[in-house]
Amino acid sequence: MKGLGIIGVGAMGSALARRIVGASVIPGNTVTLADRREEHVRCLAHELGLRWAKIPALAEATDTIIVAVKPQQIRGLLADLGRYLTPSHLVISIAAGISLADLASWIGEEQPVIRVMPNTPCLIGEGAVVLSPNANVTETQLELAQKLFSVTGKVWVLPEEQMNAVTGVSGSGPAYVYLFIEALIDGGIAAGLGHEVATELAIQTVIGAANMVRETDEHPAVLKQLVTSPAGTTAAALRELEKGSVRGAVIEAVLAATARSRELQLHR
Repeated sequence: MKGLGIIGVGAMGSALARRIVGASVIPGNTVTLADRREEHVRCLAHELGLRWAKIPALAEATDTIIVAVKPQQIRGLLADLGRYLTPSHLVISIAAGISLADLASWIGEEQPVIRVMPNTPCLIGEGAVVLSPNANVTETQLELAQKLFSVTGKVWVLPEEQMNAVTGVSGSGPAYVYLFIEALIDGGIAAGLGHEVATELAIQTVIGAANMVRETDEHPAVLKQLVTSPAGTTAAALRELEKGSVRGAVIEAVLAATARSRELQLHR
């Protein structure tokens, strides 16, 4: 690997830079940052001991470039970047809703490109990240991309046609979980707990339950039954959740987010 460039060092781009450097995935002296906010990128580069440069110099110094700008900015950026790319450059885009076909139309059909769907827990190293490469990406390039993003969480490689569903489950999914945690806290307070205790109990309960699914490899339905005694407290609570159609509402939420992702992509 000649070098890694990261264009756009907002929340996700800067988190990637910090985690890649912190985990020593690649040497820091091979990482170059770029951002239109010159003072911002200069400060981050100084903090992390990295280089920063304008796009032409970044392209010259690297062969793998992560584009971490907002979707509405990416077309103009790639029009500029494309002038400095060679066939050996791997371009990795984390712009939501921007298809491989869109990217190819802006930088060329022969360019190796990987589309990435991260989610916000990537900021703390607990993300769900899905990669979709185009046909020009080599196995070595794909392995490198998996290695780079593994520092932000767990990584999957899926065909692009599944990206809208990925958006519905993991891209938008953290918001569903936050809503549930908020409701659990409010329920605890309504039942007589103090706000701090209710918050800590709710957070730890969600973390513990998620880790139980991961560590035991059991279906959630099996683990649910382990908590549910006949005519007990959990059975009474689950009955209320079913009366409120919580299961159906979550499924419909995923389908709505998936459909909206598809709709937005069609209108770009």
